[in-house]
Amino acid sequence: MKFARRRDRVLADCSARLRDLPIPRPFELGAFLGHLAERRGRPIRLEPQVTPPAGPCGLWIATARADYIFYDEATTALHRDHIVLHEVGHMLSGHYNLLSGDTAQALVPGLDTGEVESVLGRSHYSDVEEQEAELIASLILQRADRTVSRRPATSQQAEVLSRMDSVFGSPKRR
Repeated sequence: MKFARRRDRVLADCSARLRDLPIPRPFELGAFLGHLAERRGRPIRLEPQVTPPAGPCGLWIATARADYIFYDEATTALHRDHIVLHEVGHMLSGHYNLLSGDTAQALVPGLDTGEVESVLGRSHYSDVEEQEAELIASLILQRADRTVSRRPATSQQAEVLSRMDSVFGSPKRR
């Protein structure tokens, strides 16, 4: 019972952090980050990177002048959005953890390590902080109702979906 109350509290806290944040519908990551950057008073820069297999799929570096969010460049658009929004979840929750400025400088050449306020990677958070960041990312995508922005399938996508349907069957037929 104690765990259920804790989960409810985390949900309420995360929902409150999103209360006044405009979430565009249909969702567009650039527009969303533009609103958030304006609110934070500094730009948010997305940085695609090649992620090593054992490395974090997302990373947030906060400096006095900008926020940098790194994500795996070899992923899908939906997964990229989730990774970025997970890091946004850490921003909105005020999760800060100062790691080596050398880590930040390796990722952002020319970065003044004296400006680094925080370097955050997925493997450096407590379980509660990870839960909050994941929940915020999921809540944003849920509130954005990503289904609104779906475009019609291309002919190649339609062909793949048709083959999958013939192999696995359509949920409507079950």
